[in-house]
Amino acid sequence: MQSGDLDDERGDAPAPELPGEPYYRGTVIRWSRGSRHGVVRSEATGREIPFELQHVVVLDGDGNLGGIELREGLAVGFDVGWTSRGLRVTKLFPAR
Repeated sequence: MQSGDLDDERGDAPAPELPGEPYYRGTVIRWSRGSRHGVVRSEATGREIPFELQHVVVLDGDGNLGGIELREGLAVGFDVGWTSRGLRVTKLFPAR
């Protein structure tokens, strides 16, 4: 495993799809507009990673803040980080 890869004790953290790709690819599989919570499924591993919108930077396709309407089934690029509650999505943007 490369030293730059995200990994946890079990080795099942998502991995970039292509070498040098700066983000992970996935799909929003759950999204609750009311509670502003959701889950992204990694394309590479199938792992489901939760997020709370208040803790996520949402970018449009050009790298600007905001500008996308989250919905279930949306293909996204994402980044992750560790919190006291485990792995969480920290950045979301529409996949190209």
